[in-house]
Amino acid sequence: MDKAYTAKFFVHTYEVDFRGRALPLTLLNYLQDTAGDHAARLGFSVLELMKRDLTWLLSRYHIRIRRYPSFGETLSITTWPSGKQGIFALRDFEIADADGRIIGEATSSWVLWSLKLRQPARLEENLPDRVALDKRALADDFPPLPACPAGGRELPFRVEMQHIDFNNHVNHPVYIQWALETAPESVLRTLAPVEIEVAYKGEALYGEEIVSRIHPVEEGPRPVFLHGIYRAGKRTELTRIRTTWA
Repeated sequence: MDKAYTAKFFVHTYEVDFRGRALPLTLLNYLQDTAGDHAARLGFSVLELMKRDLTWLLSRYHIRIRRYPSFGETLSITTWPSGKQGIFALRDFEIADADGRIIGEATSSWVLWSLKLRQPARLEENLPDRVALDKRALADDFPPLPACPAGGRELPFRVEMQHIDFNNHVNHPVYIQWALETAPESVLRTLAPVEIEVAYKGEALYGEEIVSRIHPVEEGPRPVFLHGIYRAGKRTELTRIRTTWA
Protein backbone atom coordinates (compact mmCIF):
# COMPACT_ATOMS: atom_id res chain seq x y z
CA MET A 1 0.00 0.00 0.00
CA ASP A 2 1.56 3.30 -1.14
CA LYS A 3 1.43 6.04 1.49
CA ALA A 4 1.98 8.70 -1.20
CA TYR A 5 0.34 8.97 -4.59
CA THR A 6 1.26 11.07 -7.66
CA ALA A 7 -1.04 12.15 -10.49
CA LYS A 8 -0.17 14.10 -13.64
CA PHE A 9 -2.22 16.93 -15.16
CA PHE A 10 -2.02 18.87 -18.43
CA VAL A 11 -3.09 22.52 -18.21
CA HIS A 12 -5.81 23.07 -20.84
CA THR A 13 -6.96 26.29 -22.51
CA TYR A 14 -10.21 26.30 -20.51
CA GLU A 15 -8.26 26.12 -17.25
CA VAL A 16 -6.25 29.35 -17.61
CA ASP A 17 -6.91 33.07 -17.16
CA PHE A 18 -6.43 35.98 -19.59
CA ARG A 19 -2.67 35.77 -18.97
CA GLY A 20 -2.53 32.12 -19.96
CA ARG A 21 -1.81 31.01 -16.39
CA ALA A 22 -3.70 28.30 -14.53
CA LEU A 23 -6.61 29.62 -12.52
CA PRO A 24 -6.53 29.11 -8.75
CA LEU A 25 -9.68 27.02 -9.18
CA THR A 26 -7.81 24.81 -11.65
CA LEU A 27 -5.11 23.96 -9.12
CA LEU A 28 -7.69 23.42 -6.38
CA ASN A 29 -9.54 20.97 -8.63
CA TYR A 30 -6.28 19.14 -9.38
CA LEU A 31 -5.60 18.80 -5.66
CA GLN A 32 -9.10 17.48 -5.05
CA ASP A 33 -8.82 14.96 -7.89
CA THR A 34 -5.48 13.68 -6.62
CA ALA A 35 -6.72 13.33 -3.04
CA GLY A 36 -9.86 11.53 -4.21
CA ASP A 37 -7.89 9.11 -6.39
CA HIS A 38 -5.52 8.29 -3.56
CA ALA A 39 -8.31 7.84 -1.02
CA ALA A 40 -10.00 5.43 -3.44
CA ARG A 41 -6.80 3.41 -3.77
CA LEU A 42 -6.55 3.26 0.03
CA GLY A 43 -10.18 2.16 0.34
CA PHE A 44 -11.70 5.22 2.00
CA SER A 45 -13.01 7.42 -0.80
CA VAL A 46 -16.25 9.33 -0.27
CA LEU A 47 -18.17 6.76 -2.31
CA GLU A 48 -16.75 3.86 -0.29
CA LEU A 49 -17.36 5.62 3.02
CA MET A 50 -20.96 6.41 2.10
CA LYS A 51 -21.63 2.66 2.01
CA ARG A 52 -20.85 2.78 5.75
CA ASP A 53 -22.88 5.96 6.39
CA LEU A 54 -19.67 8.02 6.59
CA THR A 55 -18.14 10.82 4.52
CA TRP A 56 -15.29 13.33 4.52
CA LEU A 57 -15.85 17.01 5.38
CA LEU A 58 -13.05 19.51 4.81
CA SER A 59 -12.35 21.68 7.84
CA ARG A 60 -9.15 23.62 7.07
CA TYR A 61 -7.06 24.29 3.98
CA HIS A 62 -3.76 26.09 3.52
CA ILE A 63 -2.37 26.46 -0.01
CA ARG A 64 0.86 28.20 -1.02
CA ILE A 65 1.67 28.76 -4.71
CA ARG A 66 5.24 29.64 -5.65
CA ARG A 67 4.51 29.84 -9.37
CA TYR A 68 1.34 29.47 -11.42
CA PRO A 69 1.83 27.09 -14.36
CA SER A 70 0.91 28.17 -17.88
CA PHE A 71 -1.21 26.66 -20.61
CA GLY A 72 0.40 23.53 -22.03
CA GLU A 73 2.45 22.64 -18.97
CA THR A 74 2.33 19.20 -17.39
CA LEU A 75 2.22 19.05 -13.60
CA SER A 76 2.75 16.29 -11.06
CA ILE A 77 0.79 16.45 -7.82
CA THR A 78 1.81 14.21 -4.95
CA THR A 79 -0.42 13.71 -1.92
CA TRP A 80 -0.31 11.67 1.25
CA PRO A 81 -2.15 11.33 4.59
CA SER A 82 0.16 13.18 7.00
CA GLY A 83 -1.22 12.18 10.39
CA LYS A 84 -3.95 13.15 12.81
CA GLN A 85 -4.73 16.21 14.92
CA GLY A 86 -7.37 15.38 17.50
CA ILE A 87 -10.51 14.39 15.60
CA PHE A 88 -9.02 15.60 12.31
CA ALA A 89 -7.21 13.62 9.61
CA LEU A 90 -4.46 15.56 7.81
CA ARG A 91 -3.56 15.35 4.13
CA ASP A 92 -0.70 17.20 2.43
CA PHE A 93 0.24 17.96 -1.17
CA GLU A 94 3.17 19.03 -3.33
CA ILE A 95 2.82 20.45 -6.87
CA ALA A 96 5.82 19.98 -9.19
CA ASP A 97 6.49 21.15 -12.74
CA ALA A 98 7.79 18.96 -15.57
CA ASP A 99 11.37 19.45 -14.35
CA GLY A 100 10.49 18.27 -10.85
CA ARG A 101 10.67 21.72 -9.26
CA ILE A 102 8.17 22.27 -6.45
CA ILE A 103 5.88 25.16 -7.44
CA GLY A 104 3.23 24.76 -4.73
CA GLU A 105 2.37 23.09 -1.43
CA ALA A 106 -0.79 22.54 0.55
CA THR A 107 -2.00 20.98 3.77
CA SER A 108 -5.55 20.16 4.77
CA SER A 109 -7.57 18.98 7.75
CA TRP A 110 -10.61 16.69 7.40
CA VAL A 111 -13.39 15.41 9.62
CA LEU A 112 -14.70 11.89 9.21
CA TRP A 113 -18.43 12.51 9.48
CA SER A 114 -21.21 10.12 10.46
CA LEU A 115 -24.14 10.67 8.10
CA LYS A 116 -26.41 8.73 10.43
CA LEU A 117 -25.49 10.48 13.68
CA ARG A 118 -24.64 13.88 12.11
CA GLN A 119 -21.46 14.15 14.17
CA PRO A 120 -17.74 13.34 13.82
CA ALA A 121 -16.83 9.65 13.74
CA ARG A 122 -13.78 8.29 15.55
CA LEU A 123 -10.80 8.05 13.21
CA GLU A 124 -9.12 5.20 15.07
CA GLU A 125 -12.21 3.02 14.68
CA ASN A 126 -12.56 3.61 10.95
CA LEU A 127 -9.15 4.36 9.39
CA PRO A 128 -5.88 2.42 9.52
CA ASP A 129 -2.92 4.24 11.10
CA ARG A 130 -0.49 2.57 8.72
CA VAL A 131 -1.40 4.78 5.76
CA ALA A 132 0.00 8.00 7.27
CA LEU A 133 3.36 9.38 6.16
CA ASP A 134 5.27 11.37 8.79
CA LYS A 135 5.85 14.41 6.56
CA ARG A 136 4.19 17.80 6.17
CA ALA A 137 4.31 19.90 3.01
CA LEU A 138 3.35 22.96 5.09
CA ALA A 139 3.83 23.17 8.86
CA ASP A 140 0.47 24.48 10.05
CA ASP A 141 -1.32 23.64 13.29
CA PHE A 142 -4.41 25.45 11.95
CA PRO A 143 -4.91 28.17 14.58
CA PRO A 144 -8.24 30.06 14.29
CA LEU A 145 -8.58 32.45 11.37
CA PRO A 146 -9.96 35.93 12.15
CA ALA A 147 -13.48 36.78 11.05
CA CYS A 148 -13.94 39.26 8.21
CA PRO A 149 -15.08 42.61 9.69
CA ALA A 150 -18.39 44.07 8.58
CA GLY A 151 -18.48 47.03 6.24
CA GLY A 152 -16.26 45.72 3.47
CA ARG A 153 -17.13 45.21 -0.17
CA GLU A 154 -19.71 42.46 -0.75
CA LEU A 155 -20.80 40.47 -3.79
CA PRO A 156 -23.89 38.23 -4.02
CA PHE A 157 -23.84 34.70 -5.45
CA ARG A 158 -26.40 31.94 -5.92
CA VAL A 159 -25.63 28.28 -5.37
CA GLU A 160 -26.00 26.54 -8.74
CA MET A 161 -26.34 22.82 -9.42
CA GLN A 162 -22.80 22.74 -10.85
CA HIS A 163 -21.50 23.73 -7.40
CA ILE A 164 -22.95 20.66 -5.65
CA ASP A 165 -20.73 17.67 -4.76
CA PHE A 166 -21.24 14.06 -3.61
CA ASN A 167 -22.24 15.30 -0.15
CA ASN A 168 -25.07 17.34 -1.74
CA HIS A 169 -23.61 20.67 -0.66
CA VAL A 170 -21.27 23.23 -2.26
CA ASN A 171 -17.91 21.77 -3.23
CA HIS A 172 -15.09 23.30 -1.20
CA PRO A 173 -13.14 25.09 -4.02
CA VAL A 174 -16.25 27.10 -4.90
CA TYR A 175 -16.13 29.04 -1.61
CA ILE A 176 -12.57 30.08 -2.43
CA GLN A 177 -13.61 31.19 -5.91
CA TRP A 178 -16.41 33.31 -4.42
CA ALA A 179 -13.88 34.92 -2.09
CA LEU A 180 -11.31 35.68 -4.79
CA GLU A 181 -13.95 37.36 -6.98
CA THR A 182 -14.36 40.14 -4.39
CA ALA A 183 -10.77 41.36 -4.76
CA PRO A 184 -10.34 44.76 -6.46
CA GLU A 185 -10.05 44.61 -10.25
CA SER A 186 -6.55 46.14 -10.06
CA VAL A 187 -5.47 43.20 -7.89
CA LEU A 188 -7.19 40.59 -10.05
CA ARG A 189 -5.57 41.93 -13.22
CA THR A 190 -2.01 42.37 -11.95
CA LEU A 191 -1.52 39.87 -9.10
CA ALA A 192 -2.51 36.34 -8.11
CA PRO A 193 -3.21 34.69 -4.75
CA VAL A 194 0.04 33.07 -3.57
CA GLU A 195 -1.29 31.96 -0.18
CA ILE A 196 -4.83 30.91 0.71
CA GLU A 197 -5.93 29.87 4.20
CA VAL A 198 -9.46 28.59 4.70
CA ALA A 199 -11.65 27.60 7.67
CA TYR A 200 -14.96 25.98 6.72
CA LYS A 201 -17.74 26.72 9.20
CA GLY A 202 -20.95 25.57 7.52
CA GLU A 203 -22.47 24.26 4.32
CA ALA A 204 -24.26 26.00 1.49
CA LEU A 205 -27.01 24.16 -0.37
CA TYR A 206 -28.53 24.32 -3.84
CA GLY A 207 -30.56 27.45 -4.52
CA GLU A 208 -29.33 29.44 -1.52
CA GLU A 209 -28.26 33.06 -1.82
CA ILE A 210 -24.68 33.69 -0.70
CA VAL A 211 -22.78 36.86 0.16
CA SER A 212 -18.99 37.10 -0.18
CA ARG A 213 -17.29 39.91 1.80
CA ILE A 214 -13.71 41.20 1.68
CA HIS A 215 -11.66 43.37 4.06
CA PRO A 216 -8.11 44.64 3.35
CA VAL A 217 -5.52 43.85 6.04
CA GLU A 218 -2.27 44.89 4.38
CA GLU A 219 -1.59 46.99 1.29
CA GLY A 220 1.45 47.29 -0.95
CA PRO A 221 3.10 44.83 -3.36
CA ARG A 222 1.81 41.82 -1.36
CA PRO A 223 -1.69 42.78 -0.24
CA VAL A 224 -3.49 40.63 2.34
CA PHE A 225 -7.27 40.31 2.61
CA LEU A 226 -9.74 38.70 4.97
CA HIS A 227 -12.81 37.15 3.37
CA GLY A 228 -16.10 35.90 4.73
CA ILE A 229 -18.72 33.76 3.00
CA TYR A 230 -22.21 34.09 4.49
CA ARG A 231 -25.70 32.82 3.87
CA ALA A 232 -27.75 35.85 2.80
CA GLY A 233 -30.49 37.10 5.08
CA LYS A 234 -29.43 35.90 8.51
CA ARG A 235 -25.76 36.19 7.48
CA THR A 236 -24.88 32.76 8.85
CA GLU A 237 -21.09 32.42 8.60
CA LEU A 238 -20.02 29.62 6.24
CA THR A 239 -16.31 30.22 5.57
CA ARG A 240 -13.37 32.33 6.76
CA ILE A 241 -10.54 32.91 4.31
CA ARG A 242 -7.27 34.87 4.34
CA THR A 243 -5.43 35.51 1.06
CA THR A 244 -2.02 36.95 0.22
CA TRP A 245 -1.37 38.21 -3.31
CA ALA A 246 1.80 38.85 -5.32
